[in-house]
Amino acid sequence: MHQKYREQVKCIYIDPPYNTGGDEFVYKDSYRHSSWSSMLHDRIVVGHSFLTAHGALFASIDEVEQPILRLLMDSVFGSQNFVADMVWAAGRKNDSRLVSVSHEYIVAYANSREYLSANKVDWRQLKKGLNDIYTQVARLKREHGKDYAAMTSALKTWYRDLPDSHSAKAHKHYSLVDATGVYFADNISWPGGGGPKYEVLHPKTKKPVKIPSRGWITNQEKMQQWIDDDLVHFGEDEKSVPCTKSYLKDREYQAPYSVFYQDGRAATKRLRHVLGVDDFGFPKDEIVLSEIFEMLSEDNLLVLDYFAGSGTTAHAIISLNREDQRKRKYILVEQNNYFDTVLKPRIQKVVYSKDWKDGKPVSREGISHCFKTLRLESYEDTLNNLALKTDANRDIALANNPDLQRDYLLNYFLDVETQASQSLLNIADFRDPTAYKMNIKKPGSDEQSLQAIDLIETFNWLIGLWVSNIAAPHSFSAEFEREQDPDLPNDQKTRLICKRLKVDDQGDYWFRLIEGYTLKVPGDETSKVATLIIWRKQTADAEKDNVVLQKFLMDKLGISPRAQTYDVIYINGSHTLPNPVVEGEKTKVRLIEEAFHNAMWSGE
Repeated sequence: MHQKYREQVKCIYIDPPYNTGGDEFVYKDSYRHSSWSSMLHDRIVVGHSFLTAHGALFASIDEVEQPILRLLMDSVFGSQNFVADMVWAAGRKNDSRLVSVSHEYIVAYANSREYLSANKVDWRQLKKGLNDIYTQVARLKREHGKDYAAMTSALKTWYRDLPDSHSAKAHKHYSLVDATGVYFADNISWPGGGGPKYEVLHPKTKKPVKIPSRGWITNQEKMQQWIDDDLVHFGEDEKSVPCTKSYLKDREYQAPYSVFYQDGRAATKRLRHVLGVDDFGFPKDEIVLSEIFEMLSEDNLLVLDYFAGSGTTAHAIISLNREDQRKRKYILVEQNNYFDTVLKPRIQKVVYSKDWKDGKPVSREGISHCFKTLRLESYEDTLNNLALKTDANRDIALANNPDLQRDYLLNYFLDVETQASQSLLNIADFRDPTAYKMNIKKPGSDEQSLQAIDLIETFNWLIGLWVSNIAAPHSFSAEFEREQDPDLPNDQKTRLICKRLKVDDQGDYWFRLIEGYTLKVPGDETSKVATLIIWRKQTADAEKDNVVLQKFLMDKLGISPRAQTYDVIYINGSHTLPNPVVEGEKTKVRLIEEAFHNAMWSGE
């Protein structure tokens, strides 16, 4: 994942354990401060490397660990990239005799505030209540036609009758209506004074209007253009100063507030309705997260959450995409058993329907959506798949020499005796990429089962491949013959050739091709490396395997390693394909086993 998404993520949101020592979190949640800091610091460092230059990290935290989290974030991002301590006012949460703490923090850091400033990148939030205003104006237009005075009067009455808690009431100054839309009359005078003063005629009385004491905000030529374009609001007569028309449609966004007001109990209730059961306590609020993701305002926003919990991040992204048809994406990472009981079912359900009650859909307002789940090898899986070699002579030698035994165990045991272990990459089993198996621990128990490992998918991730096409597997039977070859040594008169490949589901020769690209420079789409990966099942006859490979690739598909179609070609098993040298000493056709091993252990 790191190879593929390094410097590709626009937003990271995390909700780490709050280190309360309570039992409401399934993560270990009673670390000493130093242990908690170390745990979180490591994850923030790795997460930081995924961010784009204009990316940001948001972390939920309570008032206890907020100061320590700020110090951690300063050490990774730099204090100059701190943006804000956003506050989620979630309502009364306890009955303390002193102060009932009713808020949490969302600490926000930009990857580079300097980059955001230089590239004029702003965070913006859609004003609340706009849809209600637009709906009301549309209704008034149907009712009053082009009588804009009547519409204006009715809109002011509508604003007045709204409850004070209604979000639209904050925009009641947008109460004037014309053919273009709803607007408010804005100041037309020069800020600070000293603006130009010239005559402007009222459009009805044709008399000069009152000139603002600070002068007009623009020159006479531009003012006349505004009047011609109906962008100036005049009073009933020339006795009042005109104003500019500021339309709501042009000012729908604002800098986000640092305080969110959202009842914390509501998120728990909504999740209970989605799942039908109470299987997760204290979920984060998808409405609050939606506001954070929305303010980054990017059509293809990619969000990473590596404390995914109940899946609130995914729920928020899905809800936003449903509303505005954008293509935001998410990557979730979770280690606990509720992945299968809470997180995954929640995503499936909110995709199917927007509204739920007692675990049943209230509507059929679904969304087109696809998500992939990957299970990574756990520490327990690694241990369970360590295979130790048996050697009677070694055991006797070690038993008779305690010093040798101690030295062997400390310095050689794991490296030498576990080399054929599946969890340490058994290259011999790459001969059949569909048959690599490991003992996998079942979630929530100590029981193990032998399961197939997807080498193809794993390799794609290890090299950071952006897949453009995965071909269906093809199986063939083959016909061979030998032909005279004068270039061969005297003791080898002929060479084997594949005369014919025939599609055959029961054939001995199996291939699967994957096409895509990697990035030579992380995050730089201009540095694409066109890549072809060829997986095959190898037989006991390497000579036949290789002539079949050449027949399939070069004759049947018309793909030559010497052509410019691909920059890099990977293939499992040794081969006899032509292999031009590229980039100095690197060859174009490369062994999957070698690349797999290098990528898997590159962090060592």
